[in-house]
Amino acid sequence: MIIKLSDIKSSPKAIRTTWEEEALDQLAQSIKENGLIVPIKVRPDGNGKYEIVYGHRRVKAMRRAGITETEAIVEGIDDTRVLVEALIENVHREDMTPLDIAKALYTLQEETGWSQKEMARRGIMPVQTISRTMSLLRETPHVQSLVARGETGGKSGGTRVTSGQVTPFHVEVTRAVGIEANDRQQVLEKAASEGLTAVQTRRLAETIKAAPSGEAKKKLLEWRFDPMIHDPDRVKARAKIYGVRDPMYMEAKPGAETDWRNTPEAKALIENIQWVQRDRLIAWKTSSARLPQEARQHIARLIRKLAYDLEALADQIEA
Repeated sequence: MIIKLSDIKSSPKAIRTTWEEEALDQLAQSIKENGLIVPIKVRPDGNGKYEIVYGHRRVKAMRRAGITETEAIVEGIDDTRVLVEALIENVHREDMTPLDIAKALYTLQEETGWSQKEMARRGIMPVQTISRTMSLLRETPHVQSLVARGETGGKSGGTRVTSGQVTPFHVEVTRAVGIEANDRQQVLEKAASEGLTAVQTRRLAETIKAAPSGEAKKKLLEWRFDPMIHDPDRVKARAKIYGVRDPMYMEAKPGAETDWRNTPEAKALIENIQWVQRDRLIAWKTSSARLPQEARQHIARLIRKLAYDLEALADQIEA
């Protein structure tokens, strides 16, 4: 059905109320040149006008482009159905931010009384995604500003996003570690600035939780992420030996003139090699003694291959 834009009004409970101006200009230009590809949906308001169910951004773009009428789907639906359809349409088409979606889910829950499971049953999105997204509403405004649209990490949590931002999955795994709110914010800031995956972010959060002092936390957040340095087991092991007076955290940030043995990267790598050499090899030897001869021979071949690879690595490092 063709409707005049002058007869269309916004919904008082619109899912989105703000848009990026540049993106809106691009949409306006596209509609002007190619027409509206996906029609908006409206419902009669009883006074000869129409209220938008979904498509607020498209209507705004059409008005900006000077268009006076549009194709629209017209259907009389109740307020609850308006919220559901608007949310689903916006999530899948309008490039909403996770925080936009979280606010929309909260509004829908308040209006309907539906649980997260009920919203998932109605096909809005998986319950885990609903829970993860709505949890953003408990974060500080600064953390919320770091969260970008995109993959939520999946099973691997390996997702990266645009530099300077993180995903809801980054926030979720950091919260699950149980560190203080201020520490969580600093971890997420570091993850955003360095482009860490959600898995790396969780490892960083676990390392900060294991830090024996405020100075240790400061240094661990200051140093660029490194799996050798940001290793919670290593940090705990050092804490047992040195307590809060660990010399590694007392030194200034390494510079070009610093002795290589004093850099945290070198210390971490050396300690890990020594740990394997001193403890792990003995444990592996004891365990392998109980295996059948064929299994021991197979393991021996793998060890010789590993030794060859380690020697080649040593040559590369030394070169």
